[in-house]
Amino acid sequence: MKDKQLQRLIFSALMVAIGIVLSNFVSISYPPNSTIIRFGIGYLPLIIVSIILGPKVGLVAAIIQDILGYFVYMLIYGFASGPFFPGFTFNSILYGTIPGLIYNLKINRKNLFLYMNFILMTLMLILGIWGLIEIDFIIEIIENKLSVDMSFNPWIIYSMLGMGILGVFSGYIFLYINRNEDDSSQRIIFSVIILQIIVTLILTPLWVTILYSSATFLPQLPLRIIKTPLEVFIYTVLLLRLIKVFKNYKI
Repeated sequence: MKDKQLQRLIFSALMVAIGIVLSNFVSISYPPNSTIIRFGIGYLPLIIVSIILGPKVGLVAAIIQDILGYFVYMLIYGFASGPFFPGFTFNSILYGTIPGLIYNLKINRKNLFLYMNFILMTLMLILGIWGLIEIDFIIEIIENKLSVDMSFNPWIIYSMLGMGILGVFSGYIFLYINRNEDDSSQRIIFSVIILQIIVTLILTPLWVTILYSSATFLPQLPLRIIKTPLEVFIYTVLLLRLIKVFKNYKI
């Protein structure tokens, strides 16, 4: 029993360490050196901990990763990445708890998560197509409301949206192929999508608006719509593979 607990503790600590590295040092921003559009998978280890070890462990891991990561960044670079704000800690907590709750939720209705994933993916597809159609409007919002003197290449944003839309279509194919199998994969996909909607499209722009006392909530949304389908695709592909691997090790 003690060996099992030690194994789980080591696994959690490793995931937290990886999460800190991914959150603070492995991310892509566009334009460079800005946070206008930022791609990253820093929450990926928290989702893994939540599903493998449960939401209670995920909750603790999320708090530790967010707070410790803040000070690690400051220690390495000599300055903070920004002011510490509890709202972002709450974001981490959601990633550390919701996947585990959904994964272990007792629901007798078959294919519920399959149908919900189809609906949510269709919503992302609509948002992605809207982004392609309204690209000039999105860039105008960026330049006029959020980032004066920054230049944006429309083709880079087109590429982001295009890859995201292709990811949605790949998701449709995956859902259809696996429609009659165990719904564990459907639960993982649903967790990723619902977290992206709650955290990326609602909470994070709200925290930024509160933190900087600015009226930038609505101007942020088109930018986040751009990256959401692509991030969902990346998270889903990695999680479905990694969860399967860790489950086989019976941690």
